[in-house]
Parts: sequence; structure tokens; C-alpha cells
Amino acid sequence: MKMKRFSEGGNDGRQTATRRNAGFTLIELLVSLAMFSIIIATVASVLVPLRRSYTTQDVAAGAQQTTRLAIDFMVNDIRLAGLDPIGEANAGIEDASALLLQFTIDRAPQGGEANGEIDEGSFERLTYAWDAPNQRLRLTYDDGTASSDTETLVDNVSNLRFTYLDENDAVTTDMAEIRSVAITMTVDEPAGRDGIVSRTYNTRVRCRNLGI
Repeated sequence: MKMKRFSEGGNDGRQTATRRNAGFTLIELLVSLAMFSIIIATVASVLVPLRRSYTTQDVAAGAQQTTRLAIDFMVNDIRLAGLDPIGEANAGIEDASALLLQFTIDRAPQGGEANGEIDEGSFERLTYAWDAPNQRLRLTYDDGTASSDTETLVDNVSNLRFTYLDENDAVTTDMAEIRSVAITMTVDEPAGRDGIVSRTYNTRVRCRNLGI
């Protein structure tokens, strides 16, 4: 009888050990998977919008920087419109509309002097224009001559407007009265699921060499 009880006790020990080494049950696995799925979904719901936010901010910053650089590029040239040190080149505004501005500059070459002429190939006749169908800001050098060359300064330009002001800061359409140019430009950049990010930049440039 003692041996029998010993034998039965030994079997119970082996069964207990077997149950302990059997691992997780199916129900335990299902519960674990459900909890893991909930955690993943929670983390994703936080990280995905955050990632999109960073992307949108990066795109917006890039669009703003592109717009600012293009405006600064134009301002540096437009400020010199009408530069005519000798007074013989007849430099000034040649064409002015809401979408296009053409002007001339009698530049002094490096280490030299202005020659009183608007020369080809010397970047002395400039045309800034908005190519609306292709949404581009274009710059043309020596427009209307054999040296004419056009380049795209900025893509994705959804709007560009030139407004001309006289010496009293009143809007004018008379090219002889232009003293300042107000520029408005909008650049659109794709930002993935957030669609399009737009940045608009406004500035005004005084043409120092007009009307003197």
C-alpha cells in the first residue's frame, strides 16, 4: 500500500511538471495577440499623424524658402532697373504688366565703366514673367535678340503679380511714372496625404534709378 501511494504520488508529480512545461494555452495566446494588436494600433495612431506633421512642416518650410529666394533674386535686379550712369543708354522699364516685367540696365563691367549702350550677352535686358500654364517663374535675358535665353527660376508658382507704384505710392499703369514695384508670389508644393502646401510672399522694391 505504501508503495502504491508512493507510485501514485510520483505520477501526480510528473503530471504537474508536464502541465507546467506545456507552455501557453490557445486562449492565452489569443489574449496576448489581442493586447499586442491594441498596443500597436495605439502607437501607430500617435506616430503616423506626428510623421505627417513633420512632413508638412518640412514642405512648408521648403516652399517658403524657395519663394523667398526667388523674390530676393528679382528684387536685386529690379532695384537696378533704369541704371544709366552715362545717360545715353535710355535704360528703364520697357514692358510692365501684372504678369510680366521687362527692363534694361547699363551695367558697368568688372573693373570697367558703363558704355552708354544696352549690350547683348551682358544681362542688360531682363524679363521676369509668370508662365501660368506651366506654373513657372521665368527669367529671359536679352529678350528679342539673337542672344535671348530663358531659364526657369521656380516651379509650382500658382500666382505671380506685379503692381506698379508712382512717386506718391499710387498704383500706375504709366511706365514713365513707375518708381516702385510690388511683387506677390505664391508657391505650391505637394505634401503627400495633406495635399498641397502654399506659401505666399509679398514685397516691394524701390527702383532707385527711375525718375532721376
